[in-house]
Amino acid sequence: MARMGGRPRTAAGGEDNSSLYVQALANGLTILSVFDIEHPEWSLGDIARRTGISKTTAYRMLRTLEWTGFVTYSPDSERYGIGPAALPLSYLTLSHVGFSHLTHPVLERLAAATGETVELAVEGKGEAVVVDHVETSHPFKPNLPLGRALRNLANSSMKVFAAHQTEKERERLLQAHQPSLTPHTITDPALLRAELARVAETGLAFDREEQELGVCAVSAPVFGPYRELKAVLTVVAPVERFQAEDGRRNVAALQAAAAELSGHLSKLTSAQ
Repeated sequence: MARMGGRPRTAAGGEDNSSLYVQALANGLTILSVFDIEHPEWSLGDIARRTGISKTTAYRMLRTLEWTGFVTYSPDSERYGIGPAALPLSYLTLSHVGFSHLTHPVLERLAAATGETVELAVEGKGEAVVVDHVETSHPFKPNLPLGRALRNLANSSMKVFAAHQTEKERERLLQAHQPSLTPHTITDPALLRAELARVAETGLAFDREEQELGVCAVSAPVFGPYRELKAVLTVVAPVERFQAEDGRRNVAALQAAAAELSGHLSKLTSAQ
């Protein structure tokens, strides 16, 4: 389920026109954002093409990031990777998920109830990031690495996040190019718009072999105390175990687990 990593360079909310906006810093952060669990290394040329930053500027940024320890460079492969200075930030980010200490037992119970792989994703900037998972007890285990970024609407987690965006942001996501990953992938914006409306209404999003043939998923939202979306909980299963009684049982277990997590968040907030 490998997907292209990183994000192209974009101006967030027109901040590049502000006197407070530092273009060099934005370039450096944009370069750092292309590294993820599935793409831990990039060449200079790939980084320039991915970000839209000129090769000369990208090289200067990378040398600065190398000197400060945020990236490393391998002369043998001529590729850059994340450096040791970035590791404390990674752990700090994980700690700010906030409820990670109480989510894992819920994921374990959901995996036991369904027998399938379960994962929890939180929202990044225009993407969903998988921050926790429990693998299926079955011998065949899908390749779903922790920390991967989800960016297309073939994925049920991203459908939940998109369904709960503002209308403007939802339309931006709908108008973005949706790659046709399988014969089942929905790429038409009008059909996707109707799909997201169903997700918002029912509280469930499905991936029926849209992202990968033979693999299905169902996702449900985890809400905070004010009905704000905090995370998405997902059950992933092969298509043969996603039908009829197995599918209904998995959906019921997923909804109960998502409601339990939402309840935990409400209690934590009221206790503060």
